[in-house]
Amino acid sequence: VIGMLLVAACSGPPPVTYAPAEQNAAGKAFNPPPPGMAAVYFYNPTNNGPAINVTVGPMVIGRLAPMSWMRTELGAGWHAITCTTANSANPSSITVAPGQIRFIDIEMPPGSAVCSIREAAPDAGRAGVLAGQRTMQ
Repeated sequence: VIGMLLVAACSGPPPVTYAPAEQNAAGKAFNPPPPGMAAVYFYNPTNNGPAINVTVGPMVIGRLAPMSWMRTELGAGWHAITCTTANSANPSSITVAPGQIRFIDIEMPPGSAVCSIREAAPDAGRAGVLAGQRTMQ
């Protein structure tokens, strides 16, 4: 029992706040975005690594921990995306059209000094979201 208490005390708070179960389930339904918008899922499929901040333009979307995801709706057009950790930032971009559902894999690859941003195929993106937990935005 003492060993378990020590492990719990040393683990500290989680790096992100997770969404309630209803929001997690709702996002995993992959419903279409509102008219004129695109849905973009950001997810981190890794099993370990730092929390990663995600921004789209000047808007902070939230933080991803390993095995977590977020969804946002964006207007049609070009959008700057940035992933940021305590020691790095990496910019990228995406162009979306109304009605699209897109998946962006954001992670800190082992041995890398910079977080990565890459678009995933729909099947891989859905699998990454289904395996993870939704974070609060």
